[in-house]
Amino acid sequence: MHQEMDDEIELEKGSRRLRELFHAKEIPAPTAETLMIRYNNDYDMVAQEIIRLKEQGEDSDHSDPEPQDDEEDDDLKHIADRLRTLPLTARNLEMFNSARRNEVPREQRQFACVSCHHIWWREVPERKQVSRCRNCKQKYRPVPKEQEWGIAEYCCPHCNHSFRGFGQMGLAAPCYRCRGIILPVCILPRRQHQRPPGQNRREVHSCCAEDCYNRQEPYVVGTHCVHPSTRRVRGLSTVLFPSEPHESTGSTVASCISQGSLMECEVEVIILEDLRQIPEGSEDE
Repeated sequence: MHQEMDDEIELEKGSRRLRELFHAKEIPAPTAETLMIRYNNDYDMVAQEIIRLKEQGEDSDHSDPEPQDDEEDDDLKHIADRLRTLPLTARNLEMFNSARRNEVPREQRQFACVSCHHIWWREVPERKQVSRCRNCKQKYRPVPKEQEWGIAEYCCPHCNHSFRGFGQMGLAAPCYRCRGIILPVCILPRRQHQRPPGQNRREVHSCCAEDCYNRQEPYVVGTHCVHPSTRRVRGLSTVLFPSEPHESTGSTVASCISQGSLMECEVEVIILEDLRQIPEGSEDE
């Protein structure tokens, strides 16, 4: 039973990867699954064969048609034929080039479900940045980059002190050394192997923001602490900026493909949850 489940998870991973290589446009989920079974989940080989057949067909359009190999896979030929009819836009050209390299351009983004008080980071495809809350199963768009929060990197222009602390993009905070008011440079995704701040550490969070639950003295008037403990003590949600719900257009490959250490758990766990929760026919929503 355990081996059967492992095989099902690997099949789903291969199917999703193959479909994302071609933006899910011309490869229906059942066809991708059939191909992965037929070719032992070798999505890269299947993708290269699709591109070969596509280019072979383009060459034959400008020359005498060559005899077709009867052993060629009809499913692959049909996909290649459909891809060949796509307009040669910059977006489609980049899709084909990425598929040749077996690459899915992706980005690390933050998501937040305000109803579940759930905050997470995912590595999602650049073309379609969507992630499902593991608690309520609602799909969301990422938090805007200018509103991200969490472990922030700071570099003080007043004293050249570089440090990390809880913060939000666009929200001024005091420098730990000179107390000058500065903005964060970026927010760092919380990785699975990192301990959450305050866990298994001797230090307890303390800063000189005016509303910090454990503020340093003298504090800096008008500054705000976004540490989760401060938010809880003040009766505020730990979600500083909620994600907008995703409205389906029918071209999103289900959930995660390759989300690695940015996930709350292993990718196999997410896919197993998807297999249990997603009704048949809704994986592209």
